[in-house]
Amino acid sequence: MGGLGALGISLSGLYGTRAGAAPAAKPADKGASFGRAKSCILLFLAGGPPQHETFDPKPDAPLEIRGTFRPISTSVPGMQFCETLPYTARVADHLAVIRSMTTDINSHSTSGAYMLTGYVPPTKAENVPAGPQDWPSIASVVGTLKPSQRSPLSSVLLPEVIANDGNIVWPGQNGGFMGALWHPMAMKCDPTAQPMHIEGMSLSDGMTSVRLSERFDLLQQLDAHFRSGAGSGAVAELDHMHQKAFDVLHSEASRQAFELERESDVLRDNYGRHKFGQSVLLARRLIEPARASCR
Repeated sequence: MGGLGALGISLSGLYGTRAGAAPAAKPADKGASFGRAKSCILLFLAGGPPQHETFDPKPDAPLEIRGTFRPISTSVPGMQFCETLPYTARVADHLAVIRSMTTDINSHSTSGAYMLTGYVPPTKAENVPAGPQDWPSIASVVGTLKPSQRSPLSSVLLPEVIANDGNIVWPGQNGGFMGALWHPMAMKCDPTAQPMHIEGMSLSDGMTSVRLSERFDLLQQLDAHFRSGAGSGAVAELDHMHQKAFDVLHSEASRQAFELERESDVLRDNYGRHKFGQSVLLARRLIEPARASCR
């Protein structure tokens, strides 16, 4: 039993991390309309440059506000970006730029939660840790209402969760009050490393598919025993998470999506051989129909 953590989930944390979670939401009716989008990549640039040095240069503002960078024309008549975005300016006709949004919150974590959930947090203080009462993230909601039909990955968070100094995780990145069952699958990784290692999703040395299947069968038996004895919804939730982790490890399409070395060197160079660029490339591979799908 001591080796059952091969899936990255231990039974010891069952009541400590899941007991406080609210009942999980149910997927929406399959016949309901969900628009035309088949997948979505959300790039959240925490701590990025200010708006007047990117998409809202404010050319008519005083120098102390607009800064030293100049505005440049874009492919949309009358729309200007900062000169720091010359390539983005060429494809501005494919973008929807919103310049009127504001949070009136000066802290990073809670204003970030507002952006990631669409709801004003109950407090505007900094360093407020995530809790089971939080509003769910957009990724959790989309993954719940439109689960993937081709992959066990309906929503993914990579390359790491966002946290302030002291490892205080921002709210708004998980399932919140919907329950841990609907958390996006957090994949802590460095896509620049070869081969790429995803924390909690790699088989240990000597672990074969047969041994993994045998351990998973044993886990299911233990979970069934606990459910009959304790009647806990948290155990059923954990069993579902075991199944998801097992499916990912056994999904050929999912494994291939993580193999960035399958891409040409030219394409990888175009994305940038740094953690951000390769993370974007990985996100693209995860949503492509020919591989795994992350909706």
